[in-house]
Amino acid sequence: MYMDDANSGIPGYVSAKEAARLLGVSDSRMYEYLREGRLPVRKVGNAYLIPRDALQEFKPHPTGRTRRKPPDWRVYKGGSVLATGIHVQVRAGRQEKLLEKLQRLREEQQHLFSGTIARYILKDSHKPFSSISIWLIWKDTEMPAEPAREQELAAFQAALADVLDWDTAEYSTGEGIIYT
Repeated sequence: MYMDDANSGIPGYVSAKEAARLLGVSDSRMYEYLREGRLPVRKVGNAYLIPRDALQEFKPHPTGRTRRKPPDWRVYKGGSVLATGIHVQVRAGRQEKLLEKLQRLREEQQHLFSGTIARYILKDSHKPFSSISIWLIWKDTEMPAEPAREQELAAFQAALADVLDWDTAEYSTGEGIIYT
């Protein structure tokens, strides 16, 4: 019995290929999860069917090795670690559009902010969230000149102008003391 990849035809179940698409993993990774018994599965003929509710509860293991203890605090010996923080309001009702745009920026590797060693965009914990915080972190030896930083930030602001109210943006800067 053959089932098409997009729909199992059985309410509440999806094919392994559709499950992989929904979880954002490769087909081979999905079959690995099934072999490991990490997801419940029913075999119908040649098709593997996974309960849809099991996919919603599934938590994949993080990539890489799991830390056994937190890393030690360190002091950067090459100079300074510098950070810029931006707290900005999300335009009303534009949360989903913001997430879509950020996903596209990530996929297209846009707005990487030259020289940064870390970039974070964090949403507030309210549902629906009403603001985000952006943190850009540089080593002082790799931080570009201010005009270049301003140009990259202006391009980032323009790309998100319809979803973020940049008039509400609050900026802060800091110098690292210790880090992990």
